Amino acid sequence: MVTVLLTALGRSRRGSVTTIAALALPVMIGIISLAAEYGNGLLVKAENQRTADLAAYAGALAYGSSSSTTAMTTAAQAVANLNGVASSAVSASLVTSPSGDGAQAVQVSIATQTPLLLAKAVGLTATQLSISSTAYAELKAGAAPCILALSSSGTGVTLSGGASVTASACAVASNNTVSVPCGTTLTTITVDYGSSSAPSQPCSGIKPPSGTSAVTLAHLTTADPLASNTGVTTATARLSTVSGLSAPASPTVTSGGDIAFGWSPTSTQAQAIADGCAAAFASASSTWTLTCSGASSYTFGSITVGGGISVNFATAGAASTTYNFSGSINNTGSSMTFGPGVYNIAKGVITGGGTTTTFAAGTYAIGQATSACNGGGRYSICNTGSSLTFGGPSTFVLAAGLYNAGGSKLTLGSGSTNSFQVGASSDGNAVYAGGGSNTVFADATGTSSVFQLIGNLNVSSGGGSCMTLSAASQHDIYGYFSTAGGTALGAGVYTVTGYVALGANGGGDVTCNGTSVGMAGTGVTFVIGGASTPSSGSCSGQAFCLAAGYSNVTLTAPTTGTTANLVVIGPTSTANTAGAAFAEGASNTSLSGAFYFPNGPVTLSGGSSVGSGSGQCLELIGSQVTLTGGTTAASTCVGAGSTGATVKLVQ
Repeated sequence: MVTVLLTALGRSRRGSVTTIAALALPVMIGIISLAAEYGNGLLVKAENQRTADLAAYAGALAYGSSSSTTAMTTAAQAVANLNGVASSAVSASLVTSPSGDGAQAVQVSIATQTPLLLAKAVGLTATQLSISSTAYAELKAGAAPCILALSSSGTGVTLSGGASVTASACAVASNNTVSVPCGTTLTTITVDYGSSSAPSQPCSGIKPPSGTSAVTLAHLTTADPLASNTGVTTATARLSTVSGLSAPASPTVTSGGDIAFGWSPTSTQAQAIADGCAAAFASASSTWTLTCSGASSYTFGSITVGGGISVNFATAGAASTTYNFSGSINNTGSSMTFGPGVYNIAKGVITGGGTTTTFAAGTYAIGQATSACNGGGRYSICNTGSSLTFGGPSTFVLAAGLYNAGGSKLTLGSGSTNSFQVGASSDGNAVYAGGGSNTVFADATGTSSVFQLIGNLNVSSGGGSCMTLSAASQHDIYGYFSTAGGTALGAGVYTVTGYVALGANGGGDVTCNGTSVGMAGTGVTFVIGGASTPSSGSCSGQAFCLAAGYSNVTLTAPTTGTTANLVVIGPTSTANTAGAAFAEGASNTSLSGAFYFPNGPVTLSGGSSVGSGSGQCLELIGSQVTLTGGTTAASTCVGAGSTGATVKLVQ
């Protein structure tokens, strides 16, 4: 009976299947649970990796623009937060790139925990699964250069004689060599070099700024960031316009009668009457008063003044009245005062020792004098007296320049709507100022105002002199600009076809109006053609030169307009290789803006130093850049295009 039952049971398939299924079910549940947990972990890891990639890239961009590891970490964490990852799970650091090319990289690691929901089904006690993801974003040598030597020949960027250069937030680039010998330091985030050999730094003088672990060295060629800059091309195009300017002609005046204001009343009064005016003499004050009324214009020959005599010339006249002089106005007396009006003076205004001469606001067309001024050339205005003052606003059309002797004061206009067209004297100068002189050009910002010097602005022998130049949208100088004294520049663009030199023949800072100044200007751009250069001294062959005792030069570029952030533009023609030099102790120079000499070398020597103004920038670009014993602080201003791919994910 038993045998029959066992045999029947053994033949039954239903029971065996049920038993196997019962034994396999827990195993299958465990496998499914583990697969689900693993799949969820892979999904979380993929999400973390994507977030790490984004965070590393953002961190690298932030560091590339600021050189701040704090900004780098903040940017990485902000991106992670946007993707649902807490800041506490994100770490960012600056490391050597795993690509092996020596560049820096931003490493971002994300470490999170994901719950194990089904693990207990197979008896596991762990409740969390740790998931880590890491990304590297390499900082390729793409920082914008703020010191750049463009030429693939020559000396590239060279430091010597204890020079110190700081470019903490930008690159130093050379399309040839970079040399940082012992005793010099170059602080920067990136050095780009075009030579076959790496930068020379035998004493490890290339240093990273604070907060940066290492300097990126990149073997690459840097394009000229300002080659197609609209501000540069527009500004330099004006050089041809200035080179085409012509000096104004002397006024043409029919002959009139000469008046000699002296001690003989009868002859003076008779000539005044002949010229249509009346003259009265006050012997007690030695003063002549000339009155002209009833006509719209009057014509005279020359006006002369005897020693000790004062003259009041048409001081009550109307601004619309025209006074024509076929000769000159020559004050060798005591003082002369002229009323308002239109003055056409064919043969110059001449003042002599100790005299004071004053003109009211008016229009002044003045021709060339027939005799030399103070032993020099023949000028339209020759001021060797104590002071010569023109009120304003006034318009000046001077055929042959103006001369202001040493110790004399010359004031041209007042207010803001003056205008200046000044030709060259017989010695080529539109403006000459001697040592200790004081010369003031009032502002020329009116809609019809111009500032044109068709000749040199020559103060090269004017040590101790003070000169104030107008604010004007355009200052056109067809010649050179050379000074040995102090200069206050009004805002605007200065287009100089020749060269600009401070201290080429000595001189230096001067106390003008209670302030020590070498040269100062805000909202200023120099555009230099380099058609001529100094032939001797420290400035020989230079298109821009700062030398001698100049330790107080501050030039700040405009912040708006076509030439925004451009402070000095040198010759851009490849045929002109005139450069720029800071020499002979020209220290504490502050240049804010791009200093651009694409075809000429930029040299600092003799203890000179250059930096940027507070909150400003200095960008030095030359065919070569050489710094000897100078201190330079630089940052990018304009044309800050990357030299390559700034950020690249590498792992």
